[in-house]
Amino acid sequence: MKPMTPAQLAFPAFEPGLPPALPEGLVLRRGFLDLPEQKSLWITLQEVLKAAPGVQTRTKGGGYTSAAMTNCGKVGWWSDAKGYRYTPTNPASGGPWPPFPNAFLEVVQRVMAESPWPGFAPDACLINHYVKGAKMGLHQDKDEADFSQPIVTVSLGDTADFLIGGAARGDKAVPFKVQSGDVLLMGGASRMRFHGIRKIYPGTSPVSDIGGRYSLTFRKAL
Repeated sequence: MKPMTPAQLAFPAFEPGLPPALPEGLVLRRGFLDLPEQKSLWITLQEVLKAAPGVQTRTKGGGYTSAAMTNCGKVGWWSDAKGYRYTPTNPASGGPWPPFPNAFLEVVQRVMAESPWPGFAPDACLINHYVKGAKMGLHQDKDEADFSQPIVTVSLGDTADFLIGGAARGDKAVPFKVQSGDVLLMGGASRMRFHGIRKIYPGTSPVSDIGGRYSLTFRKAL
């Protein structure tokens, strides 16, 4: 099967919650995971969280992130007074990060099979937990070794406003909603765009026992 282009995978401009046009390289797979798949992935995610509970980490400025974070995979992304980096061990526990569950890898393989990046093989998954009032400021993902590799984010739980900006922090950022079961791909011309989370909508999760929003962000870090 011939891979679909980002333009073919993006949703049309008339769909509620989307900007007038998604920029090149930004692909939103709305409802990629149906409700049974979301519930199954949530069960798997809980096992990861038991092994490596999420924590609010320090930022370079001395504050704390409003979202709690953890990781799984070969390495994990971390933030503290020393800066931002990938580490093979969990600084909160001193032990290794939990390995990728097969269910995580299966989702990635499925979503990437018809994408412009069918060979994407992540080695890190950053898990952020956003509750009411939690946000993520505009930022670039730039701690990875190869920027030609995309970023893949799976959403579980509450709906959120995702912000997509430009190549500079001061460029105008456009919001659109990401919902439970959505998968967002950032690659190509959009790989280094600034992006963030503006708002969480509590009580919107279709999976009743998920509180807040979990984002599972897969990257090729090394």
